[in-house]
Amino acid sequence: MYTTLRDGLIVTGGKERPSKDGGALKLWDQELKRCRAFRLETGQIIDCVRSVCRGKGKILVGTRNAEIIEVGEKNAACNILVSGHMDGPIWGLGTHPSRDVFLSAAEDGTVRLWDIPEKKMLNKVNLGHAARTVSYSPEGDMVAIGMKNGEFIILLVASLKIWGKKRDRRSSIQDIRFSPSCRYLAVGSNENAVDFYDLTLGPALNRINCCRDIPHFVMQMDFSADSNFIQVSTGAYKRLVYEVPSGKQVTDQMVIDRTTWATWTSVLGDEVVGIWSRTTDKADVTCACVSHSGLNVVTGDDFGMVKLFDFPCPEKFAKHKRFLGHAAHLTNIRFTSGDRYVISAGGDDRSLFVWRCVHAPH
Repeated sequence: MYTTLRDGLIVTGGKERPSKDGGALKLWDQELKRCRAFRLETGQIIDCVRSVCRGKGKILVGTRNAEIIEVGEKNAACNILVSGHMDGPIWGLGTHPSRDVFLSAAEDGTVRLWDIPEKKMLNKVNLGHAARTVSYSPEGDMVAIGMKNGEFIILLVASLKIWGKKRDRRSSIQDIRFSPSCRYLAVGSNENAVDFYDLTLGPALNRINCCRDIPHFVMQMDFSADSNFIQVSTGAYKRLVYEVPSGKQVTDQMVIDRTTWATWTSVLGDEVVGIWSRTTDKADVTCACVSHSGLNVVTGDDFGMVKLFDFPCPEKFAKHKRFLGHAAHLTNIRFTSGDRYVISAGGDDRSLFVWRCVHAPH
Protein backbone atom coordinates (compact mmCIF):
# COMPACT_ATOMS: atom_id res chain seq x y z
CA MET A 1 0.00 0.00 0.00
CA TYR A 2 1.19 3.51 -0.86
CA THR A 3 -0.54 6.87 -0.26
CA THR A 4 0.14 10.01 -2.30
CA LEU A 5 -0.27 13.16 -0.23
CA ARG A 6 -0.78 15.40 -3.24
CA ASP A 7 -4.16 13.93 -4.26
CA GLY A 8 -4.84 11.50 -1.42
CA LEU A 9 -5.13 8.48 -3.69
CA ILE A 10 -4.07 5.09 -2.37
CA VAL A 11 -2.42 2.40 -4.49
CA THR A 12 -2.47 -1.24 -3.41
CA GLY A 13 -1.22 -4.53 -4.82
CA GLY A 14 -2.17 -8.15 -4.22
CA LYS A 15 -2.23 -11.49 -5.96
CA GLU A 16 -5.55 -11.42 -7.82
CA ARG A 17 -5.52 -12.93 -11.28
CA PRO A 18 -6.35 -10.62 -14.21
CA SER A 19 -10.08 -10.43 -14.99
CA LYS A 20 -12.46 -8.23 -16.95
CA ASP A 21 -12.80 -6.03 -13.85
CA GLY A 22 -9.09 -5.45 -13.49
CA GLY A 23 -6.13 -7.03 -11.84
CA ALA A 24 -3.82 -7.07 -8.84
CA LEU A 25 -3.00 -3.36 -8.90
CA LYS A 26 -5.70 -0.88 -7.74
CA LEU A 27 -6.17 2.83 -7.07
CA TRP A 28 -8.53 3.97 -4.28
CA ASP A 29 -9.82 7.34 -3.08
CA GLN A 30 -9.73 8.51 0.53
CA GLU A 31 -13.06 6.81 1.25
CA LEU A 32 -11.61 3.52 -0.08
CA LYS A 33 -13.78 3.53 -3.17
CA ARG A 34 -11.97 1.91 -6.05
CA CYS A 35 -11.06 4.41 -8.75
CA ARG A 36 -9.28 2.09 -11.14
CA ALA A 37 -7.75 -1.37 -11.47
CA PHE A 38 -4.77 -2.28 -13.65
CA ARG A 39 -3.84 -5.54 -15.33
CA LEU A 40 -0.14 -6.27 -15.23
CA GLU A 41 0.14 -7.41 -18.84
CA THR A 42 3.83 -8.05 -19.41
CA GLY A 43 3.67 -11.29 -21.40
CA GLN A 44 4.79 -13.20 -18.29
CA ILE A 45 2.93 -14.69 -15.35
CA ILE A 46 2.92 -12.26 -12.42
CA ASP A 47 2.82 -14.28 -9.23
CA CYS A 48 2.16 -11.66 -6.57
CA VAL A 49 2.59 -7.92 -6.01
CA ARG A 50 4.76 -7.30 -2.96
CA SER A 51 5.34 -3.54 -3.01
CA VAL A 52 4.05 -0.41 -4.77
CA CYS A 53 5.07 3.22 -5.20
CA ARG A 54 3.36 6.09 -7.10
CA GLY A 55 4.53 9.38 -8.53
CA LYS A 56 4.50 11.58 -11.67
CA GLY A 57 1.75 9.61 -13.37
CA LYS A 58 3.45 6.26 -12.97
CA ILE A 59 3.22 3.36 -10.54
CA LEU A 60 6.18 1.15 -9.69
CA VAL A 61 5.32 -2.43 -8.78
CA GLY A 62 7.64 -4.94 -7.10
CA THR A 63 6.65 -8.60 -7.49
CA ARG A 64 7.49 -11.86 -5.80
CA ASN A 65 9.16 -12.86 -9.10
CA ALA A 66 11.90 -10.28 -8.37
CA GLU A 67 10.58 -7.92 -11.05
CA ILE A 68 10.06 -4.17 -10.94
CA ILE A 69 7.32 -3.08 -13.34
CA GLU A 70 6.47 0.48 -14.37
CA VAL A 71 2.75 1.08 -15.03
CA GLY A 72 1.42 4.22 -16.71
CA GLU A 73 -1.70 5.58 -15.03
CA LYS A 74 -3.18 7.02 -18.23
CA ASN A 75 -2.64 4.18 -20.68
CA ALA A 76 -1.99 1.28 -18.24
CA ALA A 77 1.10 0.39 -20.28
CA CYS A 78 3.44 -2.00 -18.46
CA ASN A 79 7.19 -1.95 -18.79
CA ILE A 80 9.49 -4.36 -16.96
CA LEU A 81 12.43 -2.36 -15.60
CA VAL A 82 14.20 -5.09 -13.62
CA SER A 83 14.09 -8.89 -13.86
CA GLY A 84 15.78 -11.45 -11.67
CA HIS A 85 15.80 -14.85 -10.00
CA MET A 86 13.43 -15.02 -7.05
CA ASP A 87 14.37 -17.96 -4.80
CA GLY A 88 17.63 -19.51 -3.68
CA PRO A 89 21.18 -18.90 -4.93
CA ILE A 90 22.15 -18.54 -8.59
CA TRP A 91 24.47 -21.48 -9.26
CA GLY A 92 24.93 -21.87 -13.01
CA LEU A 93 26.45 -19.52 -15.58
CA GLY A 94 26.93 -20.20 -19.26
CA THR A 95 28.31 -17.66 -21.73
CA HIS A 96 27.61 -17.91 -25.46
CA PRO A 97 30.68 -18.86 -27.54
CA SER A 98 30.34 -15.90 -29.92
CA ARG A 99 27.59 -13.49 -28.77
CA ASP A 100 27.31 -11.13 -25.80
CA VAL A 101 24.53 -13.12 -24.15
CA PHE A 102 24.63 -15.52 -21.23
CA LEU A 103 22.50 -17.98 -19.29
CA SER A 104 21.90 -18.21 -15.56
CA ALA A 105 20.45 -21.16 -13.63
CA ALA A 106 19.11 -20.99 -10.09
CA GLU A 107 17.29 -22.68 -7.25
CA ASP A 108 14.03 -21.06 -8.38
CA GLY A 109 13.80 -23.67 -11.14
CA THR A 110 14.42 -21.29 -14.03
CA VAL A 111 17.12 -20.77 -16.63
CA ARG A 112 17.22 -17.23 -17.98
CA LEU A 113 18.81 -15.73 -21.09
CA TRP A 114 20.31 -12.25 -20.71
CA ASP A 115 21.42 -9.72 -23.31
CA ILE A 116 24.45 -7.75 -22.12
CA PRO A 117 24.35 -4.73 -24.52
CA GLU A 118 20.57 -4.35 -24.09
CA LYS A 119 20.78 -4.96 -20.32
CA LYS A 120 17.65 -7.07 -20.21
CA MET A 121 16.31 -10.60 -19.95
CA LEU A 122 15.46 -12.09 -23.33
CA ASN A 123 13.80 -15.33 -22.30
CA LYS A 124 13.07 -17.65 -19.40
CA VAL A 125 12.50 -21.40 -19.18
CA ASN A 126 10.69 -22.90 -16.20
CA LEU A 127 12.18 -26.32 -15.48
CA GLY A 128 10.04 -27.44 -12.55
CA HIS A 129 13.08 -28.33 -10.42
CA ALA A 130 16.00 -26.37 -8.98
CA ALA A 131 18.81 -25.91 -11.52
CA ARG A 132 22.48 -26.08 -10.54
CA THR A 133 24.57 -25.73 -13.70
CA VAL A 134 24.23 -24.69 -17.34
CA SER A 135 26.57 -24.81 -20.34
CA TYR A 136 26.50 -23.88 -24.04
CA SER A 137 27.75 -26.26 -26.71
CA PRO A 138 30.85 -25.05 -28.62
CA GLU A 139 28.66 -24.08 -31.59
CA GLY A 140 26.11 -22.33 -29.37
CA ASP A 141 23.20 -24.34 -30.80
CA MET A 142 22.52 -26.46 -27.72
CA VAL A 143 22.36 -25.87 -23.97
CA ALA A 144 22.84 -28.48 -21.25
CA ILE A 145 21.26 -27.93 -17.84
CA GLY A 146 22.04 -29.93 -14.70
CA MET A 147 19.37 -30.18 -12.01
CA LYS A 148 19.41 -30.56 -8.25
CA ASN A 149 17.40 -33.80 -8.46
CA GLY A 150 20.07 -35.53 -10.58
CA GLU A 151 18.39 -34.99 -13.95
CA PHE A 152 19.94 -33.13 -16.86
CA ILE A 153 18.29 -31.62 -19.92
CA ILE A 154 19.57 -30.60 -23.35
CA LEU A 155 17.70 -27.80 -25.11
CA LEU A 156 17.90 -26.61 -28.69
CA VAL A 157 18.71 -22.91 -28.52
CA ALA A 158 16.72 -21.89 -31.61
CA SER A 159 13.41 -23.31 -30.38
CA LEU A 160 14.05 -23.91 -26.66
CA LYS A 161 12.60 -27.38 -27.21
CA ILE A 162 13.98 -30.36 -25.30
CA TRP A 163 16.40 -32.40 -27.43
CA GLY A 164 16.96 -34.98 -24.71
CA LYS A 165 16.89 -35.53 -20.96
CA LYS A 166 18.16 -38.20 -18.60
CA ARG A 167 18.42 -39.01 -14.92
CA ASP A 168 21.12 -41.53 -14.04
CA ARG A 169 21.88 -39.97 -10.63
CA ARG A 170 19.76 -39.19 -7.60
CA SER A 171 21.73 -36.24 -6.22
CA SER A 172 22.65 -32.82 -7.50
CA ILE A 173 24.44 -32.28 -10.83
CA GLN A 174 27.35 -29.99 -9.93
CA ASP A 175 28.81 -29.26 -13.37
CA ILE A 176 28.02 -30.13 -16.98
CA ARG A 177 30.22 -29.69 -20.06
CA PHE A 178 30.23 -30.31 -23.81
CA SER A 179 33.52 -31.51 -25.25
CA PRO A 180 35.18 -29.17 -27.80
CA SER A 181 34.48 -31.81 -30.48
CA CYS A 182 30.74 -31.63 -29.60
CA ARG A 183 30.72 -35.42 -29.39
CA TYR A 184 30.71 -35.97 -25.62
CA LEU A 185 28.75 -34.55 -22.73
CA ALA A 186 30.30 -34.81 -19.25
CA VAL A 187 27.97 -34.70 -16.26
CA GLY A 188 29.57 -34.30 -12.82
CA SER A 189 27.44 -35.03 -9.78
CA ASN A 190 27.32 -35.00 -6.02
CA GLU A 191 27.68 -38.80 -6.11
CA ASN A 192 31.46 -38.57 -6.66
CA ALA A 193 31.07 -39.38 -10.34
CA VAL A 194 31.47 -37.96 -13.84
CA ASP A 195 29.29 -39.64 -16.48
CA PHE A 196 30.02 -39.53 -20.21
CA TYR A 197 27.36 -39.48 -22.94
CA ASP A 198 28.01 -39.78 -26.69
CA LEU A 199 25.76 -37.18 -28.35
CA THR A 200 26.25 -38.74 -31.79
CA LEU A 201 24.11 -41.67 -30.60
CA GLY A 202 21.04 -39.46 -30.40
CA PRO A 203 18.69 -38.02 -27.74
CA ALA A 204 18.31 -41.31 -25.86
CA LEU A 205 21.46 -40.22 -23.96
CA ASN A 206 22.68 -43.64 -22.93
CA ARG A 207 25.65 -43.41 -20.59
CA ILE A 208 28.76 -44.88 -22.23
CA ASN A 209 31.18 -44.67 -19.29
CA CYS A 210 32.07 -42.81 -16.11
CA CYS A 211 35.07 -41.67 -14.08
CA ARG A 212 35.70 -43.92 -11.10
CA ASP A 213 37.46 -43.50 -7.76
CA ILE A 214 36.69 -39.79 -7.40
CA PRO A 215 37.30 -39.12 -3.68
CA HIS A 216 34.59 -36.48 -3.21
CA PHE A 217 31.82 -34.59 -5.01
CA VAL A 218 32.61 -32.77 -8.26
CA MET A 219 33.12 -29.00 -8.12
CA GLN A 220 34.39 -28.00 -11.58
CA MET A 221 35.26 -29.76 -14.85
CA ASP A 222 37.20 -28.77 -17.97
CA PHE A 223 37.87 -30.65 -21.22
CA SER A 224 41.21 -30.64 -22.97
CA ALA A 225 41.33 -28.89 -26.34
CA ASP A 226 41.47 -32.25 -28.18
CA SER A 227 38.57 -33.69 -26.10
CA ASN A 228 40.75 -36.61 -24.96
CA PHE A 229 41.00 -35.62 -21.29
CA ILE A 230 38.94 -33.97 -18.58
CA GLN A 231 40.19 -32.34 -15.39
CA VAL A 232 37.98 -32.61 -12.31
CA SER A 233 38.17 -30.49 -9.16
CA THR A 234 36.66 -32.25 -6.17
CA GLY A 235 35.26 -31.38 -2.76
CA ALA A 236 38.36 -32.98 -1.25
CA TYR A 237 40.32 -30.16 -2.94
CA LYS A 238 42.14 -32.50 -5.27
CA ARG A 239 42.50 -31.92 -9.01
CA LEU A 240 42.30 -35.16 -11.00
CA VAL A 241 42.64 -35.87 -14.72
CA TYR A 242 40.81 -38.65 -16.58
CA GLU A 243 40.79 -40.06 -20.10
CA VAL A 244 37.69 -39.47 -22.23
CA PRO A 245 35.56 -41.51 -22.66
CA SER A 246 37.20 -44.45 -20.85
CA GLY A 247 37.13 -42.70 -17.47
CA LYS A 248 40.58 -44.02 -16.61
CA GLN A 249 42.59 -41.76 -14.29
CA VAL A 250 45.75 -40.21 -15.72
CA THR A 251 48.62 -40.33 -13.24
CA ASP A 252 51.53 -39.53 -15.57
CA GLN A 253 52.43 -35.95 -14.68
CA MET A 254 54.24 -35.44 -17.99
CA VAL A 255 51.02 -36.20 -19.88
CA ILE A 256 49.09 -33.76 -17.68
CA ASP A 257 51.71 -31.02 -18.10
CA ARG A 258 51.60 -31.38 -21.91
CA THR A 259 47.81 -31.13 -22.05
CA THR A 260 46.23 -27.96 -23.41
CA TRP A 261 42.87 -27.21 -21.81
CA ALA A 262 39.96 -25.80 -23.80
CA THR A 263 38.73 -23.97 -20.70
CA TRP A 264 39.92 -23.53 -17.13
CA THR A 265 37.40 -23.08 -14.32
CA SER A 266 39.27 -25.02 -11.64
CA VAL A 267 40.29 -23.34 -8.39
CA LEU A 268 42.99 -26.02 -8.00
CA GLY A 269 46.27 -26.75 -9.74
CA ASP A 270 49.83 -25.47 -9.97
CA GLU A 271 48.74 -22.88 -12.50
CA VAL A 272 46.44 -21.12 -9.99
CA VAL A 273 48.32 -21.46 -6.70
CA GLY A 274 48.53 -17.67 -6.50
CA ILE A 275 44.75 -17.13 -6.27
CA TRP A 276 44.81 -18.32 -2.64
CA SER A 277 45.68 -15.58 -0.15
CA ARG A 278 47.43 -15.97 3.18
CA THR A 279 44.17 -15.75 5.12
CA THR A 280 41.87 -17.94 3.01
CA ASP A 281 40.66 -21.36 4.03
CA LYS A 282 40.13 -24.07 1.45
CA ALA A 283 36.48 -23.20 0.86
CA ASP A 284 36.96 -19.43 0.58
CA VAL A 285 37.74 -19.29 -3.18
CA THR A 286 34.55 -20.61 -4.71
CA CYS A 287 34.96 -20.15 -8.47
CA ALA A 288 37.46 -19.19 -11.17
CA CYS A 289 37.66 -18.71 -14.92
CA VAL A 290 40.61 -18.17 -17.25
CA SER A 291 40.10 -15.69 -20.09
CA HIS A 292 39.88 -16.92 -23.68
CA SER A 293 43.19 -15.19 -24.37
CA GLY A 294 44.77 -17.22 -21.58
CA LEU A 295 46.31 -14.09 -20.05
CA ASN A 296 44.12 -13.63 -16.96
CA VAL A 297 42.16 -15.58 -14.40
CA VAL A 298 39.22 -14.10 -12.51
CA THR A 299 37.97 -15.52 -9.21
CA GLY A 300 35.05 -15.19 -6.81
CA ASP A 301 35.12 -15.89 -3.09
CA ASP A 302 33.06 -16.24 0.07
CA PHE A 303 33.51 -12.55 0.88
CA GLY A 304 31.72 -11.23 -2.22
CA MET A 305 34.91 -10.13 -3.95
CA VAL A 306 35.86 -10.50 -7.61
CA LYS A 307 39.64 -10.71 -8.12
CA LEU A 308 41.67 -10.47 -11.33
CA PHE A 309 45.07 -12.18 -11.63
CA ASP A 310 47.60 -12.79 -14.37
CA PHE A 311 47.53 -16.36 -15.70
CA PRO A 312 49.26 -18.57 -14.96
CA CYS A 313 49.99 -17.52 -11.36
CA PRO A 314 52.13 -20.32 -9.93
CA GLU A 315 53.63 -18.22 -7.14
CA LYS A 316 51.81 -18.01 -3.80
CA PHE A 317 49.87 -14.87 -2.87
CA ALA A 318 49.99 -13.39 -6.37
CA LYS A 319 49.34 -9.71 -7.01
CA HIS A 320 45.82 -8.96 -8.14
CA LYS A 321 43.09 -6.37 -8.51
CA ARG A 322 39.90 -6.78 -6.53
CA PHE A 323 36.39 -5.47 -7.09
CA LEU A 324 33.49 -5.19 -4.66
CA GLY A 325 29.76 -5.30 -5.35
CA HIS A 326 28.17 -8.54 -4.21
CA ALA A 327 26.60 -8.60 -0.76
CA ALA A 328 27.35 -12.28 -0.18
CA HIS A 329 29.45 -15.16 -1.45
CA LEU A 330 29.95 -15.73 -5.19
CA THR A 331 28.85 -19.01 -6.71
CA ASN A 332 30.13 -18.71 -10.27
CA ILE A 333 32.09 -16.47 -12.63
CA ARG A 334 32.72 -16.45 -16.39
CA PHE A 335 34.41 -14.46 -19.16
CA THR A 336 32.20 -13.75 -22.18
CA SER A 337 33.33 -14.30 -25.76
CA GLY A 338 36.22 -12.09 -26.77
CA ASP A 339 36.89 -11.36 -23.07
CA ARG A 340 34.78 -8.22 -23.32
CA TYR A 341 32.94 -8.80 -20.05
CA VAL A 342 33.02 -10.85 -16.87
CA ILE A 343 29.77 -12.20 -15.42
CA SER A 344 29.60 -12.97 -11.70
CA ALA A 345 26.76 -14.73 -9.89
CA GLY A 346 25.87 -14.11 -6.26
CA GLY A 347 24.59 -16.65 -3.78
CA ASP A 348 22.37 -15.16 -1.10
CA ASP A 349 22.08 -11.80 -2.88
CA ARG A 350 20.72 -13.58 -6.01
CA SER A 351 22.40 -10.95 -8.19
CA LEU A 352 24.13 -11.08 -11.56
CA PHE A 353 26.90 -8.53 -12.10
CA VAL A 354 28.36 -7.59 -15.49
CA TRP A 355 31.91 -6.22 -15.37
CA ARG A 356 33.41 -4.52 -18.42
CA CYS A 357 36.98 -5.62 -19.18
CA VAL A 358 39.28 -2.68 -19.80
CA HIS A 359 42.60 -3.73 -21.33
CA ALA A 360 45.02 -1.28 -19.77
CA PRO A 361 48.69 -1.23 -20.80
CA HIS A 362 51.16 -2.61 -18.26
